[in-house]
Amino acid sequence: MEKEFYKNLKLKTLNDITNGKITYDKLDNILKGDKEITLEAIRHESFVYYDVPESLKNDREIVLASLKKYGLMLEFVNDKFKKDRNVVFTAVKQCGFALKYADKIFQNDEEIVHEAIKSDGWALQFVGKKFLRDPEFLSLAVKYHGYAFELLPKKFKKDKTFIEKCIKNHAYILRFLDPKIKFDYLFLEKLIKINGYCLQYIPDVFKDEFNFALLAVKQNGLSINFVEGELRKNKEIIIEAIKQNRESYDLIDNSMKLDKDVNAAFMKYSTI
Repeated sequence: MEKEFYKNLKLKTLNDITNGKITYDKLDNILKGDKEITLEAIRHESFVYYDVPESLKNDREIVLASLKKYGLMLEFVNDKFKKDRNVVFTAVKQCGFALKYADKIFQNDEEIVHEAIKSDGWALQFVGKKFLRDPEFLSLAVKYHGYAFELLPKKFKKDKTFIEKCIKNHAYILRFLDPKIKFDYLFLEKLIKINGYCLQYIPDVFKDEFNFALLAVKQNGLSINFVEGELRKNKEIIIEAIKQNRESYDLIDNSMKLDKDVNAAFMKYSTI
């Protein structure tokens, strides 16, 4: 009778968890100690491992399932799992920042480190020193997550060739450049030619620079959205933006949408 009662209770609990009618932390200890119920809860909730009873905390299947759902849970697992390569790989794949809690030996494991920075650019803080000297690795990290540029060694923030390579994918790294480079007119000009969206992040002193605005829309018409002040009504800039991308018409100053030359350009470049 008791076995039948528990069987029915278990089936109902599994169904309730699956349908979101109950959370793991609300279960009584007997149900929490059931591995099948625990695994089902982990599939639907991120923080189940906090409430897993000690009898299951060191169950490898439970640990792997928990980390697959929420990699940062690696901080709370037994140290033996932090040395388990497959466990660590599972954690950093879900959240690269979990590399912080893995055994130090994995900071120099190429596959795990690459998986970590692919998942989260902030993982760059925890990689081995050899990776921080490798421009190919660092450019890959920035390609995955532009904000990783902020964590790069200073010399790379001053390396113009490296910056040009990174700016193709993420214009906003311009915010993190060394000040001397950020105010280098000719270099900014070069960066804008590579990625028109750089216009959004140039220093305020250059916001009314006609040349920068024109170069930006020639590279990417949609960067008209970042043109400021009176330049937003400059017909040459507007027409070049439409020429590069007809959809930029939706971003121009409303007063210019009535201009006959602007409308003529829109019609001309919409039919090409």
